[in-house]
Amino acid sequence: MSHPARRLPPWLFLAVALLLPALALAQPASRAVGEREAVIANETGLGIRELYVRPANGADPGPERLSNEVVLPGTSFRARLGRQANCSFDIRAVFMDNSVVERRAVDLCRNSRVIYGDPSAPLREAMITNFTDLSIQYLYAAPPGAADRGPDRLGNEVIGAGDSFRMRLGRRRDCIFDMVAVFEDETEEQRDRQDLCRSQRVSFGDPSVPLREVTISNEGQAAIQRLFASPPEAGQPGPDRLVEGELAPGDSYRIRIRGRACVVDIRAEYDGYDAETQTAVDICAISRVAFDGSLRPRREARPITLVNRHGATVREAYVSLTAAEDWGEDRLGETVLERGRRLPFTIAADCQVDIRVVFANGAAEERREVDICTNPVVVLRPGWTVAETLDADVAEPATAPPAPLPPPTPGSIRIRNQSSVPMVQLFTDAPGTPRGPDRLGATVLGAGETLDFHPPEGVGCLADLFAVFRDGQEVARPALDLCAGQEVSLP
Repeated sequence: MSHPARRLPPWLFLAVALLLPALALAQPASRAVGEREAVIANETGLGIRELYVRPANGADPGPERLSNEVVLPGTSFRARLGRQANCSFDIRAVFMDNSVVERRAVDLCRNSRVIYGDPSAPLREAMITNFTDLSIQYLYAAPPGAADRGPDRLGNEVIGAGDSFRMRLGRRRDCIFDMVAVFEDETEEQRDRQDLCRSQRVSFGDPSVPLREVTISNEGQAAIQRLFASPPEAGQPGPDRLVEGELAPGDSYRIRIRGRACVVDIRAEYDGYDAETQTAVDICAISRVAFDGSLRPRREARPITLVNRHGATVREAYVSLTAAEDWGEDRLGETVLERGRRLPFTIAADCQVDIRVVFANGAAEERREVDICTNPVVVLRPGWTVAETLDADVAEPATAPPAPLPPPTPGSIRIRNQSSVPMVQLFTDAPGTPRGPDRLGATVLGAGETLDFHPPEGVGCLADLFAVFRDGQEVARPALDLCAGQEVSLP
């Protein structure tokens, strides 16, 4: 006896129809290998200057995709990712104000277009005016209660004294921002709860305080490196007012000082930190202040003689104050210092100077903090940069053989350079470890010279020795006992 088929209730068909899409989503999608791309649409109101696209949850951010281009507001950029099966990507955008927005696990197979920003939101911006006499180096703006100040909104810009800057915050719906300005002297000024929907103008400093100007002229013989101006009661010079570099002899420079007081102290600093100060200058009564160097401390002109006992000609020679920021003029000018020749001259100094010589092949040697009061004669010979006596070998070498050296001290070795050129680098490291620092540092071991060498800290007695000579020759002595108390000749 046959039975009629049972009819399924209509609600069951409806339930199955609703579940099928969800079940499909729950299953891992099988995507064919194909060309992947991300179309980045910028609707933030700020330019995107860097863009990174990587597989989701990858450790490497991947290459920067813009290659010095900028995705301007209202434009798009197509980032081609090549053929691959992956669909899920993390996308990181860095904007012109240094803010960063990252989108994670974006399915580019479903939709390759990625929109940053809300095109319907209004553009937020503020006109920042600096009513101080210091430049603003950093500027921050963030909603009240934000975890941090956010990115520096100036980027590579600064807001000079009396200048303005248009700060763009992009498309956003919030109006209230806390702002902080950081000045060149590292002081800060804060403006809380600025409503940019009501007024876009934000000022730092007090515009009612007079902005006074004075022109500084350099009528001396040396460049002014730093310039300071502050009220006498300030107790400190304040920031350097020379924001455009040094003030050369014969040049002038205008500085602005915002304050109610008219009387200031103005200090000019020269190379080597020599300084002269003009006190109680009334900048309300005068508009120009001249520095001629007459108030600088006077240094005695001290004689110094360089004697070349090197095997090579000296092409350049520099002698400068130890406190100076650069080497100054080449004392040889258009001439050279050949072997056996002398170079006598004077230098206005206390006692401490630095010396640098450059040879015809471009190699250079230096020695710092040379006391020319006790060493007015400096002999340039192999090893002079570390020698205890600088005026040795002033005369031509005698023909008599030198006295033999005592044996090396226990726990060390004596390294003898038997090459005809100086040893310029020396490495000693524990066997099997990476190469460490050059043990000679800024010095060299001249041809025929010796060096008593103790094991460096942390290396131990057994070490791999590696020496480099000026002519490019390299010598290795593996597993050398640095504590043997013997002489080691190289090469």
